[in-house]
Amino acid sequence: MNAKEIPNNLFFSNIKDILNSGNSVELKIKGTSMHPTLVNGKHKVVLIPYRQQQIRIGTIALFGYRGKYILHRLISISEDHLIFQGDNLPSVREYVEEKDVVAIVEFIITPAGKIIDYKKFSPRIKDRLRRSLYQYYLMCIIKLKRFGIIHYITL
Repeated sequence: MNAKEIPNNLFFSNIKDILNSGNSVELKIKGTSMHPTLVNGKHKVVLIPYRQQQIRIGTIALFGYRGKYILHRLISISEDHLIFQGDNLPSVREYVEEKDVVAIVEFIITPAGKIIDYKKFSPRIKDRLRRSLYQYYLMCIIKLKRFGIIHYITL
C-alpha cells in the first residue's frame, strides 16, 4: 500500500471533525519530541475529544500552537494558559490557551501491540520518573559539550 502525504492542516482538520463527532482517533507517532515515551514511527496513540475535567498534570494532549498541531505533555496549569513540554525537549515549553487543546491521549499502543491505558495512574508515574532521568541526562550532555569535554555524541 502506497502512503500518500497530505498537508498537516488538512489532516488535522479531518481529525478535529472526527473528534468533534465524539469518536476516538488512532494516530502513529511522527517526531522525536516525546522520546522515550513515544518513539517516532513505532508507537501509536488513541486520542479522545478534550473535556476540561479530563486534563491534569502529566496528561499528553494534542493542541494547536503557532499554526501547527503538537502532541506534548501538560506540565503546568495557570489561570490563563496551560504549559506543555515534550519529554525530549527539556528547555522548550508551549504556552497554550485551553481553547487550543483538541484531544487527549487515552491509550498508547506499543510497537509490540500492547495497549497501555494512559488515563490510569501507574504508567504516568513511570513516565514521570523516566522523563526526569532522561532530561537530567540530556542537560548533563549539553553542559559537557559546552565545556568541551564531549565533542560528539548521538542521542
